[in-house]
Amino acid sequence: MTGSPASLPRSLALQVVLPRAAVLLVWLALNHWIRLPVPLAFALMAADGLFLLWQARAFLHSADAHVQSTGAMAPVWGGYLLLLFAGFAALTQWWDALLIARAVEEPAYAEQRRKEREALYSLSVSADGRALIFDGEITFGLTKRMRQLAEENPGVVQIALKGSGGLIAEARGAARLIRQNGWDTRATGVCASACTLMFAAGTERSLGPDGQLGFHSYALQFKSGLPQIDLQQEQEKDRAFLLQQGVSAEFTDRIFAVPSAELWLPGRDELHRGGLIHPGTR
Repeated sequence: MTGSPASLPRSLALQVVLPRAAVLLVWLALNHWIRLPVPLAFALMAADGLFLLWQARAFLHSADAHVQSTGAMAPVWGGYLLLLFAGFAALTQWWDALLIARAVEEPAYAEQRRKEREALYSLSVSADGRALIFDGEITFGLTKRMRQLAEENPGVVQIALKGSGGLIAEARGAARLIRQNGWDTRATGVCASACTLMFAAGTERSLGPDGQLGFHSYALQFKSGLPQIDLQQEQEKDRAFLLQQGVSAEFTDRIFAVPSAELWLPGRDELHRGGLIHPGTR
């Protein structure tokens, strides 16, 4: 290359600036629109690194010719700074591409919360497709999940229950679903607190060999807040529901007389007399 004063800026533009700008635009587009497989990302990074070395080598040849013909070093130092900037820009895009390639997509917040709630209980369908099997804490989303499984398994006629309780509002929703579908309920273990609302919603109600029902009065989940909730009023709502389901007034009075920190586990005879389980059931 001949060493005219204008040749170095022209070489810098054609050999470094314009090609490097085009490459960076391609990287930006890839990082914005595409999640590259890790091997492909490494291959493209290696190819771009070789191209950057070729650009640096081409500029050095032009810089040598420029210095020999003019003796001026200022444009050469400017070219070096541009190459340094190009190298940093390339490293930034390579790093972004690698992070994107290796990233594990996180589920949306709502999906994360749903999975966290579902981890608090298990809900499945029996092998014959005739019963839902619930075990765990009653929490947000349970009614929706029960409805979904019922739609997928129209042969369901019963729900087996086991759990220490949970959210009264969600238990009410599940109880309505049980009543609407006319399902029977069966306690297969200790079904306590809010779980008993679901149990009481059954058309036919029974206890398994290890089945028990546990009762107590209500308590706030957050002791220091929610002053707008009247616990007595909430208990009266569910007392009316239990009476509607055939539970005796004497039994319901006994339920809500039990302190919230305690648990009343009545025997089978008491449950029969109180109307919670039906005569002839086991």
